[in-house]
Amino acid sequence: MELPYELAEKITFKRRKTSVSPEYRPVIKIAQLILVLFLSSRGKSANLQKFQLINWAFKSSDREKIVVDITIDPLITTPLISMDPSVNRALQFAVAEKLMSFNNSTGKFTLTSKGEEFAEAIVNDKSVLLSEKALLKKLGQRVTDKVISILFKERAF
Repeated sequence: MELPYELAEKITFKRRKTSVSPEYRPVIKIAQLILVLFLSSRGKSANLQKFQLINWAFKSSDREKIVVDITIDPLITTPLISMDPSVNRALQFAVAEKLMSFNNSTGKFTLTSKGEEFAEAIVNDKSVLLSEKALLKKLGQRVTDKVISILFKERAF
């Protein structure tokens, strides 16, 4: 099919921004990480591996079930848990925005008072991050440092 370019008086192009998948948008990822600290962490603090594990579980219901099973028996054989660089980037933004702080000596991120206010707003909003909130409430505080160390130690190579 030939296009009749000779009939066109003017052709204009508008450069448009490429949309970013919601799962990679920093605000969504930051909100998820804040919820992890608020709903599913002892002392409202967690290490990077916990964030990566729960982020991995957020991606599908099959993965959610695996993570719930891990909290029951951390020695079960699990699939490879991929590390998502968007989690690291969101943590950097969250620390920069003072929603959480990072302790170099413990390697843990801790929710700040500003972060708690943000978390409460997310929890009280009944229309956002519904599946994430449901999973985190189901997990409670059962994803402990011990569970994570067992899980990631068996993956070390």
